[in-house]
Amino acid sequence: MHIENNIPVFLEFWESTKQPTLADLESFLNDNETIYEKYFPMHCPRTEERLSAALQKYEGKMDDIRSISASLPGIIEESDKEYERTFGLGLELSFKLMVGTFGSNAFVTRDNRREIYFAVEKLSAERDHLRVITAHEIGHVTHFALAARDGMDWSTVDWGHGLTTLFTEGAATYLSKRIVPGLQEPVYFTYDDEGGPWVKCYEKNKAELKRRFLQDALGDWDMEKEREWFRLSGGAYFGYNRLGYVLGTDYVEQLVRRIGEEAALTFWNGNDVKADILEWLRK
Repeated sequence: MHIENNIPVFLEFWESTKQPTLADLESFLNDNETIYEKYFPMHCPRTEERLSAALQKYEGKMDDIRSISASLPGIIEESDKEYERTFGLGLELSFKLMVGTFGSNAFVTRDNRREIYFAVEKLSAERDHLRVITAHEIGHVTHFALAARDGMDWSTVDWGHGLTTLFTEGAATYLSKRIVPGLQEPVYFTYDDEGGPWVKCYEKNKAELKRRFLQDALGDWDMEKEREWFRLSGGAYFGYNRLGYVLGTDYVEQLVRRIGEEAALTFWNGNDVKADILEWLRK
């Protein structure tokens, strides 16, 4: 395991400039291009509007950023050890910690499924919240590694479809509950203490949510649908974004009850997981 903490680089920039301007931030990003090469533009658009808005938000997050810089490496080490104790996969993971411009909060890179980024300006500094989002991201890698060990043919995966995203996000959330048990349910979806209404929305509207996702899944899947169900910028249908995470977790949990944990997590190897999800959505 390797942890590259780039947060102090940003802190040095921020503290060395009395009132950083847009030009200062642009210069910092250009000087540290390698830190952000997988962040822009895939996980955050690098626009003048985005950078200007970030400059207004940083000050209110600086105490959290400093706290996270100190605590997150240790939390990552603990979570990595717990996954190894539980699944014994011998994963050699690489973690990169950075301060972004308020885009994605964390992601596994698409070209290297053992590399995980955390953009910490979007994270809560509470220890349990950091434990859950760390377990979620390592959960993605573990999910992929279990499938690979089972002989997965990755060419069969339709990565661009929401049904696949529903399965992978549901699996990662399921695994985060396994590794960090006993917390309030909303924490596993919002990584903070603000998710109560969000989860209640799912519980209250579950039948309609399943029907609406089914309707979207049967049509052509596009970025508008991806945003609605799985991105922070969604929420047009029911007023809350990323409800696809809760839907996916519900699906994976019932799959575990139906066929067992290992079979559920490797279900996309040799089975039509998209068809199975569609059948579940219709129930």
